[in-house]
Amino acid sequence: MNKTEAAMPTLGELNNALTSVSKKLSLGFLLTHGSFGLFVVLISWFNFYPPGEATDQSFASSMKLWVVKLIPLLIFVPGFITRRYRTYSWLCFGILPYFIWLTPLVMARGAWSDWVMISLIVILFISSMMTSRWMQQQSYLGWQISHTPSN
Repeated sequence: MNKTEAAMPTLGELNNALTSVSKKLSLGFLLTHGSFGLFVVLISWFNFYPPGEATDQSFASSMKLWVVKLIPLLIFVPGFITRRYRTYSWLCFGILPYFIWLTPLVMARGAWSDWVMISLIVILFISSMMTSRWMQQQSYLGWQISHTPSN
């Protein structure tokens, strides 16, 4: 064997790697879906009951604003159901406008609700990015296992 040539992993090593990635992926799904759900609930709650402000908006204008805030997020739900790694990658881009929207609010008024929302966005970004990566690794390891001769 040449020095530049890597040793072929055994079937056992591949199965161990797949088990490890599957555990990480379970945690990634839990964090991504949990923070996504909580973020949607908080956007909805704070839209109709803003913290520390009197609600003088009409219900119709609150509904319109709520729909505008939620539609970009709800686009990702079918991809969550079918578990496509590209959905999780695109979610990273999809939540950036919310980060841009909330960052000045955190710096200006610093309300607890703003800090919670920005923290959820950061958790959602990192967990969806890693979940996408782990889904790709799981797919590749599955392919390697199916194409490794069993001796």
